[in-house]
Amino acid sequence: MKTKLNENGITLIALIITIIVLVILAAVSISAVYNSNIVNYAVNGATNYASEAKRENEILDQTASIIESAVDRISDIAGGNTGENPGGDEGEEPETPPVEEPPVIGIDFGSLTEEEKDELVGQYVDYTPISGTFNDHVKIYSGSSANSRILTDMNLKWRILESNHNTLVLISDTSLTSVAFSLLGENGYNNGVLLLNNACKALYSNSSLGATGRSLNIEDIEKHSNYEGATLEEHTVLSDFYYPNIFAREITGAPNGTYGTELDLSEQDEYVTGNSIGNTSFKGKETYYTYTMSTSNMSSKYLELFANKKGSVTTPRTAYWLASRCVHYSEGVFDFRLFYVNHATIDADWLSYTDGRGLEKSYAICPVVEIDLSKVYVGETGSGADGDAYSIVAR
Repeated sequence: MKTKLNENGITLIALIITIIVLVILAAVSISAVYNSNIVNYAVNGATNYASEAKRENEILDQTASIIESAVDRISDIAGGNTGENPGGDEGEEPETPPVEEPPVIGIDFGSLTEEEKDELVGQYVDYTPISGTFNDHVKIYSGSSANSRILTDMNLKWRILESNHNTLVLISDTSLTSVAFSLLGENGYNNGVLLLNNACKALYSNSSLGATGRSLNIEDIEKHSNYEGATLEEHTVLSDFYYPNIFAREITGAPNGTYGTELDLSEQDEYVTGNSIGNTSFKGKETYYTYTMSTSNMSSKYLELFANKKGSVTTPRTAYWLASRCVHYSEGVFDFRLFYVNHATIDADWLSYTDGRGLEKSYAICPVVEIDLSKVYVGETGSGADGDAYSIVAR
């Protein structure tokens, strides 16, 4: 009995001693760890981790803000189409944003009203042709040996005759008179239209500005006049049947009984020479007429552009050709003419007669220029007044 109690006592004392030893070891270990700064390292690590986490959160917040702004901008540009339905109704398409037009430099002829276009008539434009000369066998095709080289008159001033969205038409404020242009006989009638147009094309075009020269014609005046023109009465030649060859191609000429189908009064696409003889059914429609331009048949602006041209400084000539043919009937015969303007009167001088005779006439040239508005800016500077013309530059 005594021995058993001793054994139990020894066991309890051993347990207590063991616990005391463990406590002492733990205290020593904690002290060692603390003294080795491991705790400080752990505390500092935790602090640094918290700082880095905070910084990363700030960066994420900034990135989210930038993305949100970009999405809003894309939404504005695309009309709010960011994958959601801005209209609220299922299937409704977002509005397409308007297309920004390029800025207009100078006069935007395509947006002008008819009244605004009319206000531009007569305004000056600073146009410069490419200097050139014209020969084109004028002595042969005009019928006159008086013609020589025609030089460009670079002193001309240019005014607006008419405009539309695509084309601006300028007219010289004087007639070209450095060399008078002569036409004679059947070849003068045959080729007058093409010679005048080709001369103005050679002398007054400018390809870099999309500009092509031609001669003024009777239709240019008629479209701005309330005068009715010729009555186009049909007549039959009673004797003397010679006619210029181009007359057979004109829609108002029937030298062999059948009217032509190709050419109107101001049309010609190739040079023609010679006379022919019609048969006994020599017919045609009279296209000649004459009248005096005035404010009773056209506006004062167009009257100023067409009439009373002052000619050049060196050789004043107020009369100029129009690139338009006509036929006059009198006492059973035809004579073949070209229209011209003298001061304010439109008339026509005869060049060939049905008995084969020919007459020579000399007048100035009145050039116009048609400008392709897709190739130039007009009116970037200048007021359109004489001495302060609208500028014209290539696009």
